[in-house]
Amino acid sequence: MILTAYEWQIGVSRWLMRFLAVGYFLVLITCFMNSLALVIKLSLAIGVFLQAWKTWQQHSVCHWQLNYDDENGWKIAESRASYSIEILPSTVISRGFIFLHYRSENQKFYRLIFQDALLSIPATNNYRQLIVTLKTYS
Repeated sequence: MILTAYEWQIGVSRWLMRFLAVGYFLVLITCFMNSLALVIKLSLAIGVFLQAWKTWQQHSVCHWQLNYDDENGWKIAESRASYSIEILPSTVISRGFIFLHYRSENQKFYRLIFQDALLSIPATNNYRQLIVTLKTYS
């Protein structure tokens, strides 16, 4: 009996980082384009900047692993922890990104996987393999 086993190393996506940078920049602009007092505008801008910094730091070192095998099903491995997941039908799969919706321990979670986040070479073939596996074994 042949067992199917796949492993995808997922790292930092340049597209996600650009998307976050543009989004936070637009939010900073809107902090100053309102009729609030200058002190409140600056407070809002500082809050947005701190949140952007925290998010940037969190996503710039994000490395995790998505695994599938016939015996154990889907698993996510982060740092030293590994846990089984169930891929939900609300997962969105497109050519540029995957909006992974999954359940683990009766809680629902979301992960955004851009095509350029896969760490193998060539990433496009690995991304296609991930799409096919998600469509086949979910």
